Amino acid sequence: MLIPVGNHTLTIFLVPEPVPSDQQLWERASRLWPEAFRAAGRHRAHLAIAVMDSAKSNAETKELGFAERTLLTTALVGAVLAATPGVVAVIWDGKVGRSPEMWLEQSRSAFAAYPDQPLALWTEIVPYRSGKTIGAYTVGLSAFTGREIEFEVDGLDQDTVTARVAQLSAYFIATGLEDGFKSGEVFEADSEIDHRVVVLHRNSRFNIGPVVSFSSLDDRSGRRRTYPIIPAVIARNHPLLIMLGKVGLFDPADAKNHIRLRPDHYQSEVRLESFDQGLSQALSGMIATDLYAEADTKARRAVAGGDMASARSILQPWAEEVGLLQGAAKLALTLCDAFLFVPAPLRGP
Repeated sequence: MLIPVGNHTLTIFLVPEPVPSDQQLWERASRLWPEAFRAAGRHRAHLAIAVMDSAKSNAETKELGFAERTLLTTALVGAVLAATPGVVAVIWDGKVGRSPEMWLEQSRSAFAAYPDQPLALWTEIVPYRSGKTIGAYTVGLSAFTGREIEFEVDGLDQDTVTARVAQLSAYFIATGLEDGFKSGEVFEADSEIDHRVVVLHRNSRFNIGPVVSFSSLDDRSGRRRTYPIIPAVIARNHPLLIMLGKVGLFDPADAKNHIRLRPDHYQSEVRLESFDQGLSQALSGMIATDLYAEADTKARRAVAGGDMASARSILQPWAEEVGLLQGAAKLALTLCDAFLFVPAPLRGP
């Protein structure tokens, strides 16, 4: 069915079969709608609804952006619900499940300005526990901004966390990510949070893709531990590090070889073999050249002759390469582009 709506067209297709089962979708939905699983199990067919741009191309008819399409579709789905008895659920973008009653009520605000948009129709806020901290992440926000939110700030209860994430989500939908909350930005304490919070644009440790992460900068509870980036076993056995260590250009105890992580983010503190193998391969690649072979020979002669200054000067370029490797590894671990340990699975609050 095609229904003209101004310069655009509403499409409604009847699909005579159930929506494919999605346990996680209905589990998330059941937090706000306890009857979600039962309602989903009753349906035998579904309607696919979308807004299409006009087939006619002219200067007065502009193509709808995602936000405009979302608002229009939200309102039109509400109109379809009002005119179609027997609907048991609404699925938004394949990620969010809502009751028809909730959609009917909130879709009336489809075109409301920030902060009154019907955010709960488009996104889920999923709470979790990490150690003693309650956190939450979003599902569905990335369709608007390219990133979800991952919020894990110490000392807050679940209601406060949920409210904070909802406020941030509404703000991001209204303004985008360009006008604030830059990666690395630090926010001071406020009326609810009594310590500094750091923002990072990184990957999610829950494998939900890119996120805007909000986390406690100050480790007041002693939850972080210090771990070596290049472990002692590699430092003791890799020929490049042995040579650099002899001339005082590498020290595994140096601060730049360490990173502070939270053990409760991981299943255990057993290092991932793949991470250490990657380090070893990168180090070996640095010395697999004729240039290094020549430098190594000259440096050993200098050491044998007691000329440590010359040896250090000869090997300095490779010490700098190792430093770059350490910095890149630290950044990758911070942004969850790599993991030192196996990430802990999601745990409910």
